[in-house]
Amino acid sequence: MAFKLVLLFGVIASACSYAVSQPGTSVTTAVTTVSADEGEEGILSSHDRSVIRITWDQAKRDGDVAPQILFRYVKAHPEYQKMFSKFANMPQNELLSNGNFLAQAYTILDGLNVAIQSLSSQELMAGQLNALGAAHHPRGATPIMFEQFGTILEEGLAEELGSIFNAEAKQAWKNGLAALVAGISKTLINQEDFADPQTKLSAHQIRDVQRSWENIRSVRNTLVSSIMIKLFKETPRIQKYFAKFGKVAVDSLTGDVEFNKQVALVADRLDTIVSASMDDKLQLLGNVNYMRYTHAARCIPRSAWEDFGRLLIDSLGASGVSSDDLAAWKGTLAVLINGISPKN
Repeated sequence: MAFKLVLLFGVIASACSYAVSQPGTSVTTAVTTVSADEGEEGILSSHDRSVIRITWDQAKRDGDVAPQILFRYVKAHPEYQKMFSKFANMPQNELLSNGNFLAQAYTILDGLNVAIQSLSSQELMAGQLNALGAAHHPRGATPIMFEQFGTILEEGLAEELGSIFNAEAKQAWKNGLAALVAGISKTLINQEDFADPQTKLSAHQIRDVQRSWENIRSVRNTLVSSIMIKLFKETPRIQKYFAKFGKVAVDSLTGDVEFNKQVALVADRLDTIVSASMDDKLQLLGNVNYMRYTHAARCIPRSAWEDFGRLLIDSLGASGVSSDDLAAWKGTLAVLINGISPKN
């Protein structure tokens, strides 16, 4: 069965149904109403937002505006009609009287209402655009499809509103549609590239990190030992945080029992996080929180964690880890460091 392409504003409508009310912003999906604090900085100027809302309020008084816009779209791009499974093979001269076609048209109308009233909230729109991009990439949607819909929408408004849709209104709509399409284009990503809102990691990052770690985990103690010695040589005061070998000469550390115990502990903790925890969100967050609270009393500065991460990246690169996998490691380490030692 051909997939049903959910158009730009139709998906925005469904995304809004899950939005959480925030100070200055209220969402009531039952009547498709979104009100936002006019003082907020939205994705457009307040003037453009006002013009768009006024002209849209006038256009939607005609109950046929949504079906006519969707009809224009599939007539101009008949190949897209095949993507709507419920009326894919319907003759075009019968579309405007087809219930499934009309239902899709009014879904778009509903989404337009929400999107236009949401223009004042960058946060709300960003969440909607992220969800939209992640949902549509696997379906083969492209930015050009949304650009084409925007062009059809402008043409439909011009015909519906006549002289009211003047140069000022046309420019405001161009600005609004361009901003929305630009936002969507940036978020048309694979689902596995979409970062989890809690861990801030994507499935793609996790996969790349775990795969590259598997190739070197058998020598993890040697790797960590080398990193810690380099770290102590760069910043001697960091060694002082380890009371059991804080006064041992750096060049003698590899023969020190307590140092090697600490190396094994760090290497095993890193292995646990990468190999066992990253696929389990709760376990990963638990490990990060454990490290955060167990190290807080020692007052190890954030810079020490950042330096350890930098040296780990250098060591991974020297071990033959690819540039793509190193990019995944950098993003992952940034997330872990932020969790263990948050910025003040």
